[in-house]
Amino acid sequence: METEHERPAMGGAHRFVGLAENLERYAGTPTGAEPPNVHGSNRGYGLVFFFLEELHLTTVISSGLRFQPLGAEPAQELACTVYKEQAEAARHLVDLTSELLVQQRTFLVPDQIVPNEKPLLPGTEFHGVLASGHPIFPSEFTRFTDPEGNEQLQVFTLLPVTLGELNYILDHGVTALRQQWARFEVDVFDLGRPSIA
Repeated sequence: METEHERPAMGGAHRFVGLAENLERYAGTPTGAEPPNVHGSNRGYGLVFFFLEELHLTTVISSGLRFQPLGAEPAQELACTVYKEQAEAARHLVDLTSELLVQQRTFLVPDQIVPNEKPLLPGTEFHGVLASGHPIFPSEFTRFTDPEGNEQLQVFTLLPVTLGELNYILDHGVTALRQQWARFEVDVFDLGRPSIA
């Protein structure tokens, strides 16, 4: 019997043939990478940076969570898309959330909020992230399938949410927050945006 901390890693790199090309198709040109051992020891995942020139968007995507014993089926990676000038903040959010998943040997589910007591980014009101499908990329970005059509990987996009928005979700649900974002035409890629709640 497996305990929560004895989950097997999701092996089989062959399941992800074509993943890099798929991510590039939607997120843009790869512009850089941060290896798993960037801080010395192997943290279990790297980070890859993509740039979509026509929309001036940078997407930071984890690379390696899919091989960690998180218990997710299908496997998972995390992404955060922001304007190019805010790429370091996206790197921080993906790194922080990935580290949390690896340390706790857990995974995300759609529309899960990951709250934090303090702001995640200095000088902002963002106290958490919402695990979501990508706001503008098609579902093929979020759900990677093998040639037979079997889903092998989910790429959850981390949408930063303010403390007020976290409380709004608790009171009204994620769908209601998305409706408010649409109503007020919130640009979720702008980390300088105001809170709607």
